[in-house]
This record gives sequence, structure tokens and C-alpha cells, in this order.
Amino acid sequence: MARYFFDVHDPRLTVCDSEGVECADRAAISGEALRALCEIAADQPQRYLDQKLRVVVRDSADRVVLTAALGLSAAWHAEAQAAA
Repeated sequence: MARYFFDVHDPRLTVCDSEGVECADRAAISGEALRALCEIAADQPQRYLDQKLRVVVRDSADRVVLTAALGLSAAWHAEAQAAA
């Protein structure tokens, strides 16, 4: 298995992964990236409203092999505003 590094980028901060994770194939890499996005956003969902959260995956040669992104949005509808 090869080692991949999952760097997290949001509008205010970039965190570079120096440890990496061993992944067997593309499905494992994308699954890890998508899980990371969901876990990060779940921790503070309001922080990521109308912001793009990204995970950029690098291989051991420092080549970008995958970019995964998550965008959260919320929009009130007129009927719901009247009830609140």
C-alpha cells in the first residue's frame, strides 16, 4: 500500500498532513478524503456555511492526486420565516 497525505484547506487555515495514511487504491483515497471533509464540517458546521472546505491529497512524491471539496449552505424559505 502507498502512503497519501491529506491537506485540509478552508478560507482561514491550511493544515498540511505530515504523517499520511496508507491507502490501497483510488476508492480508499477518495473515501478517506470524503470522510475527513464530513468529520471536519460536522464539528463546526456554522463555520463552513457558504465556504468551501477542501482536502487536497498528495502522494509520496508530493504530486496532487485528488482534490475533494464540500460546500454547505442553508436558505430559509418565506413560509418558515413567518413561523419562526
